[in-house]
Order: sequence, then C-alpha cells, then structure tokens
Amino acid sequence: MTSSQDFRGKSRLLDEVARVLGSRGVEFVGKTPKGESKSTFTVAVGAEELMVKLARSSPSALEDQRRLVRVVNNLRSRGYPAPEYLAAGEADRTVFTVQRVLPGEMLEPGPGLAPEQDLFAELLPELLAAIELQAGAGDLAEPPWPKWLLSTIETGGDGYCLHETMRQAEGTALLLRRLQELTRRNYDVPPRRSDIVHFDMSPANILHDGRRLSGIVDWNIPFSGSCQGDRGFDVATLLFYSYDLPATRAALWDHLTRTSGIAWTTVYMCHLSLRQVEWVRRHYPGTAAEVRFTGIARAVLDDCEARGA
Repeated sequence: MTSSQDFRGKSRLLDEVARVLGSRGVEFVGKTPKGESKSTFTVAVGAEELMVKLARSSPSALEDQRRLVRVVNNLRSRGYPAPEYLAAGEADRTVFTVQRVLPGEMLEPGPGLAPEQDLFAELLPELLAAIELQAGAGDLAEPPWPKWLLSTIETGGDGYCLHETMRQAEGTALLLRRLQELTRRNYDVPPRRSDIVHFDMSPANILHDGRRLSGIVDWNIPFSGSCQGDRGFDVATLLFYSYDLPATRAALWDHLTRTSGIAWTTVYMCHLSLRQVEWVRRHYPGTAAEVRFTGIARAVLDDCEARGA
C-alpha cells in the first residue's frame, strides 16, 4: 500500500487527481489520522479539502472504483447520508477515488470500544432508515453474494477471517468449528441479493453531528461484484458491534430477522464473529478489545441457537 511519504512524491498521481477533477492543481495535505488500512489522504483543491482513497491493485480495480462512484452517488440521490464521490482514476498503476469530506465525529469512541448507549439508541432509527434506502439498489444481475461470504467461513478470506489464527488456541478453535457447523445448518435458504451492502457498517464508519446521523463512510468495492447482496448484513453488523448495549439489542434483532430471516441472520453473525475475533487476536492480542469481541461472538451464537438456528 502507498504510504503518505510515497504519496507526497507521486506527482503523476496528484496530476491525475487534478485531471479527473478538472482542476488546475492539487496539493497534498496529509494522511488521514484514523483507519486500519492507512490508505486515505487529504488534498487541497483551492480552498476545499477532499479525501483521496487508494484501492487495492487488480486488473478490474479501476472499473470497480468507477462502479463505486456510481453506486454511492445513486444512494445519495435517494437521500442516503453517504459522501459525494467525485471521480475515480489511475496513475502509475495506483487506483484511487476522490470524495468530499462529511462533517461529524465517529460513533466509535475509541478502537474496540462500544458506542455510547444513549447516543447509539438516538441514532438507530436514522441508521435503519438509511439502510432501507439500500433496498433493491443493486446494479448487478448476478452478484457473487453470498458465495464469497460463505467461503470466508469455510476456508478463510484474503487478509481477514484467517482460520490459522483461530486454530492457534483451543477456545477460538472451538469457536471456529461451532460457527462453521451453524453456518452449514442455515445457508440452504435463498438469500436476498438485490440490495447494496456496505459490508463494514461498524461504529467506526458512522458519523454523527451533535445528536444526528451525519454520514456513513468508508465505502469499498474490494473485488468485482462486491457491494451487492442483502442489506440485512449491515443491520447484522450494527447488532454485532453493539451487542453489549441492551437498550438497542431487541430492536436490532427484530429488524434483522424481519429483513433476512433467522437462517441468514445466523450466517451473518457467524461471519462477523469470525471476522472480528480473528482480527483482534491477530492485531490486538491480550487487549480488552479481544475479550469484548470474543464474549460478543459467543453470546450471539448462543442467541442464534436459542432462536432456532
């Protein structure tokens, strides 16, 4: 991935950002301070600061990011609180998107921490209303959903959901086997496939301005065909990351099962359990975040089984 210092020196990349924006010049400002990928930067175009996000390199990366621009801006036309994507481009085999910056603070108060309960409860109706705007907004006739999602549970993902991490300790090895068994019992039901899916609707990607929702950010199309499937997955993500907040748990369970049914709710919770527990074990072992997310994973799988999964 390109570092901030590399980015500062890539005049061709800055020139291409300027070209796709129809601007005379773009000035590098700095690396954005938050985020796991370290792949976003701010640039100045006149008096306005914009965000540039670099994409993973692949033969289809440029077209995938152009699709992202279309998909997100279509959601914005429905009233969705997403940032305005201005363009996608490529220079020196580096693919990027350019977007306007939304106001607001992250809903996540710190890495691995639950959102503040009263604030989350206040924002939840707006969040669920936004997710409903994703319904039927997909642009693909045959998206690969949910095959690639199931693959993360069966064999692992590309840089995440690594099964070898889970197998390094008895407790997480048992958790892996349990969520695999639950998935195998529940995926043989036709899923929703026509919705837009953010896929990382965590508190870290939700902005609020005062007591109102101001944005849902960090949209990605990491490979061709992603970003479309069942919007219920985004509800499941909200539920998983707020599972230790009792004030909102029942409302999220209700909305999720009405949208996706208990079978796919269970599959989504299995994926999220694997994804987050594996990530914190690999990157933040022995921390409070590892304890929190491992506890949430066990609790959600217990509750899926108690609901008949």
